[in-house]
Amino acid sequence: MNTRRISIRSLWFYMVRKLWLILLCAVCCGALLAGYKYYKDSKENTETEKENNGSSLSETERNDVENAALQYKYATELEIYMERSPLMQVNSKGEDQVIVEYRILLDLPAGEASFGTVEGTYIQLLRAYINDGLFIGDLIGRSAEYEGHPFLKELVWCNNSGGGEYTLGVMKYDAYPNLVEDVRAVVEAYMEELKQMEPRLRIDAMKEGTVNVYDSSTDSVQKNTYSNMVTYRKNYTTAYNGFSSSQQSYFRYLTGFMKDQGTAKKKNVGISKRYAAVGIVVGFAGGVCLCFLLLYLSLKHATPSDYSENLGLRNFGLITTAGKKKHPLRSWLMRKELKDSLFEKNEDSVDYAAVRIGVFCDNHEIDRLAVLSSKSSETLEKAVTELAMALRKQEVDLLSTEKVGHDSKALAELVNTGRCILLEELQGGNRKKAAELLQFCKENDVEVIGAIGVAEIG
Repeated sequence: MNTRRISIRSLWFYMVRKLWLILLCAVCCGALLAGYKYYKDSKENTETEKENNGSSLSETERNDVENAALQYKYATELEIYMERSPLMQVNSKGEDQVIVEYRILLDLPAGEASFGTVEGTYIQLLRAYINDGLFIGDLIGRSAEYEGHPFLKELVWCNNSGGGEYTLGVMKYDAYPNLVEDVRAVVEAYMEELKQMEPRLRIDAMKEGTVNVYDSSTDSVQKNTYSNMVTYRKNYTTAYNGFSSSQQSYFRYLTGFMKDQGTAKKKNVGISKRYAAVGIVVGFAGGVCLCFLLLYLSLKHATPSDYSENLGLRNFGLITTAGKKKHPLRSWLMRKELKDSLFEKNEDSVDYAAVRIGVFCDNHEIDRLAVLSSKSSETLEKAVTELAMALRKQEVDLLSTEKVGHDSKALAELVNTGRCILLEELQGGNRKKAAELLQFCKENDVEVIGAIGVAEIG
């Protein structure tokens, strides 16, 4: 009588009724796990900022750490450079390059000598304008798309061919479709400024063409940059792994380095979607387990068969009463759970229960029954009144719950009657109290002929 068997169907509908509790557990667990991850990462990053400042280390130990920190700095800078530089993104072995050749000459009168070669006067200015990236300021003046991109100068170069000739080269880049035209325009505008400085200066465009070339210098820059970055990273990682804990702390103090799968990265602080998702799943499962535990420990009955299975009583059926409109979802769930046990009309369920009780009482020559219940409610009172009226047709008197309660006088009357039937409201009766009453009946030779479940359904 103290054990409890729960059917899968009852468990399912109980879970549906307690879905709000399951969702609450899922949301709370997800929020807690994500919050814990946020707090943990914040704390670790804060501790990184407060690491050892090196005061406890010897001069040699500090120098070793500072050298490794420089390697870390170089590797980080190269990594950023490789990510942002257009030159690191182009195909150096097959990228189109636009080549424009120019000639600069001085037209001097016969017999007048030049005070320096053309190379030493104007081509050097052009080379500085192009190779040092001074032209970028003029590019920004033509189009704002070039602003904030200092690496553009790596796509443009100037080579001196001798004899007053020089070559302007521009490598095409998809992100800047007008780069070739804009570079040529600003360079020729600069040459016009040179002619104003020296009226006798003559600048001619000799040849222009687009060719596919293998630029060994570009290829070497890409290879060397990547090789240096890998070397620096390997150097500081190897050094870090060989440091003492105090040296590692000082290294983190200098760099903000956090060891994460062999790379130097500081943990990002933010709401982790992965931890939140895991928390929601765990919380959902925990909510389901909690609902199962609450159902198992609940003192309320769950199904009509609960009386026969868990209290060992004969089941005389189910009586349904009109439910309250303010609980439409509860009534709908109850109807779904008891689908195979319901009648089209509430009166039919009462008549069915009365016939079953009447047949039993006739076979055992019983004409008077008391009502036993673990609690009193409006729904239960209504069911008892309707059942008493129906049992009169079966020539059986049913005492009302007003006479059979749980006080000493009512229990004495129950003992005097000698026979009773248990009426309990589904999901409303007190299983523990009912067991105590049944034990009282057994001890006082009161026969409990069976049980009837009462359900309120709209």
